[in-house]
Amino acid sequence: MSTALCPGDYLQIASERMAVDGVPEGEGFARIERVELISDIGFLAPDSTRLRTRAARQIAVVFCHGMPGPVMLRQGDQWTLGEVDGDRARWDSTHPWWPKMPEPLFTGGHFPEGPRPFRSSLQGPDLIPSGSSSKSRPPRQRAAVFDKPAHTVMVGDYLQIHALRHPTWDMRIDEGFHRVEWIGHLTGEALGGVLNDPTWARGRLALASVHGLSGILVLPEIPVTVLVQPNPERRRSDEDEAWHEGPFYELAGATEPDLTAQQHADARLRPQPPESEAALYPSRFSNPTQRALHLDGVTRIRPVAASQLPWPHGLFKCPYGERAKDLAATYPKSHSQTAHAELFTQLGEQDFAACPYHQADDWRAVSETVLAFARAEPDSDEQDRHYDAEHLSDRDRAWFRSFIGRGPIRWDSGQQRLTNGQHRLCALRAARLEVVPVYGRHLPDDDETTPSQDAQAHARRTVEDFWSAHVTAVLKPGLLSTHLARLLARYPRLRALLPKSE
Repeated sequence: MSTALCPGDYLQIASERMAVDGVPEGEGFARIERVELISDIGFLAPDSTRLRTRAARQIAVVFCHGMPGPVMLRQGDQWTLGEVDGDRARWDSTHPWWPKMPEPLFTGGHFPEGPRPFRSSLQGPDLIPSGSSSKSRPPRQRAAVFDKPAHTVMVGDYLQIHALRHPTWDMRIDEGFHRVEWIGHLTGEALGGVLNDPTWARGRLALASVHGLSGILVLPEIPVTVLVQPNPERRRSDEDEAWHEGPFYELAGATEPDLTAQQHADARLRPQPPESEAALYPSRFSNPTQRALHLDGVTRIRPVAASQLPWPHGLFKCPYGERAKDLAATYPKSHSQTAHAELFTQLGEQDFAACPYHQADDWRAVSETVLAFARAEPDSDEQDRHYDAEHLSDRDRAWFRSFIGRGPIRWDSGQQRLTNGQHRLCALRAARLEVVPVYGRHLPDDDETTPSQDAQAHARRTVEDFWSAHVTAVLKPGLLSTHLARLLARYPRLRALLPKSE
């Protein structure tokens, strides 16, 4: 529990980053040097609508080795290391980062004494032998950085929240730097409501929510360090997988700075990156298309030709599931999707009508309404009208909302399998829809609606193409291979004559 933390604990201050040079043991954890427990939390915004703020009863503030400011931790569980490199622990304890303070910094705070409730162990972490040589080595190459005043830190900056992990020569390219997701400022009389000594703020507090940090980083008006040019692939991943929306706690009097003004200030301060900076971050993508999708893709509902989408890999609770398994047994392993395509060619209208996942009054109207909702401006009156979907039957309205809620058909461009929505895609194909609504990542300028093809024709082509490629890989291309492939595609029983193969 956050309120059970003690000095000497190694607290997780950042989640694992996307690293091109490895993530060493102990990265993202910092030694707690001081803990303050705040029971009088009158500085929180009284009219806050945020659940964490309204439910707060006691807040733990930690001062950690290597961090530029204290952290007001969210309530609840926190991760700590059970084992710590012995050399690091001894070095950290003998080189304190924070000066001793006789009184708590935060109003309503006190230094906890005695055993903590809800603590799994009364002891600190176990010390283990150093995993690397304790002898000094030349430092690894680090990313280019620059300093700027704390009040100019803005959303998107990669802020250095952990400046030192012993031994320093082992710190990696962009270790200790994490993306800022929210910034608030506290000035004037509001400082006295938070700090026993308002002069510590030097005129202003910057409150930062940072990716991977389970709390608010509190920064006085001091110079802080940020990356000049972050790894673009890491930055995009961090943007797509935000850690926390807004602040963990709303403080009375806190305001959000003007982003345009911050961007102008940043432009004046940020230097040009060295020419070699981009070379520090080799791409993790071997396929240029996949890299472009990662960097420039958007994630939303869009129309996609059903013939571009994969066939099911396993329809849970499908009434024809056993038939799919029987067909899959006639294929080499790992080709269940082709077997499902073949099953689709064998089912008729009555078969589809008997399936509970196909029960809709008008799949085409459902699909069109989903796409109209996706095209409308978010939170607009037009989108609200589409959401009401008054022209749909009650049953179809439920299907419609399944596409725009938590269970859409999920597929990122280029994926070999659907992430979700196999049953509904089957129903849309059976309803002869050649273009369907799909949620996922794609390049915004790509047209994924062409070429489209009738589902039955697409299924037959999938089966024929598989057996053509399979036979050609065993025999030389020619009339014999072509004729045999056609027979195997048409008559599943003949496949029993094939030698067993992986």
